[in-house]
Amino acid sequence: MKKEIAKGYLFTILATLAFSNVYVFSKAALNEISLPLFLFVMCSVGFVINLVILFFKGGIGKLAATPRTIWWIFPTLGFLEIFTVFTFYAAVKVIPEPAVAGFLGNLFPLFATILGIIFLKERFSLIESFGIFVVFSGAILTSYSGSLTTENFFIPGVGIVVLNCLGAAIATVIVRAKVNNLSPEILSFNRTFWLLIFFTIWVITAGIPFIITPQALGNTIIAAILDPVLAILLVYKAYQYIEVSRGTIIQSTKGIIIIPIAFLYFGTIPMLHQFAGGVIAMIGVVIIGWGQHRMNRNKKMVG
Repeated sequence: MKKEIAKGYLFTILATLAFSNVYVFSKAALNEISLPLFLFVMCSVGFVINLVILFFKGGIGKLAATPRTIWWIFPTLGFLEIFTVFTFYAAVKVIPEPAVAGFLGNLFPLFATILGIIFLKERFSLIESFGIFVVFSGAILTSYSGSLTTENFFIPGVGIVVLNCLGAAIATVIVRAKVNNLSPEILSFNRTFWLLIFFTIWVITAGIPFIITPQALGNTIIAAILDPVLAILLVYKAYQYIEVSRGTIIQSTKGIIIIPIAFLYFGTIPMLHQFAGGVIAMIGVVIIGWGQHRMNRNKKMVG
């Protein structure tokens, strides 16, 4: 049991490191090329790698054996992934500092908790309620632009991050409710399959020229290996061994991890109030995770 929990934590730590680097390498690529072209190249690389992994892990047979009654879930999750991936990288492109985008990503567990309560009828405690308030407060401070005017109060891209976290939370609730028995390889392959179809159509219909510098191509390939392949698989693997609440606590640190990487790559750091807000939001995620862990432990004791 302890070995399995240790595996879960290891997978989560590696996934967090991978996600943290995604912010930096994708930002570097998006500084040179358009968003549609970046997403097309990234998803192409991710699809090929995921297809190879699925084949060697025997996932083709598992996919064929999936009951037809739940096949509706594949396009449903695909649509949500298209939405979340587009909004994620649109936010990375718009928000100047990658660490700020990482800090604001901590809105995800807030939405996941709220949607779990509404749709999965999950119980919640006063501890989780307090954690939700802390995350929200930290996100407000992080997204503050420095201006008190209504139209300029938030930095550009905050609304995109909110939509991204909401979409990701909806996808998480669906997986938890309907398809938590599907393998990580199948879920990851399904993700890149629909992404590739959508962004291929986008690039072709928009007539976007395939012009990309070697440096931008290299950064895009690295981002592809980290996001559509490594990070996603590691997260799915982690949740086979530990509770989502435990993994969320570790993942909340990605904003902190991004800071030194972004500084080395771009020479930028968040403003003091953005850093403070990010830390506050991170503390809120820890409080939510702690509350969920306590509730799960009490359920097991009662059971």
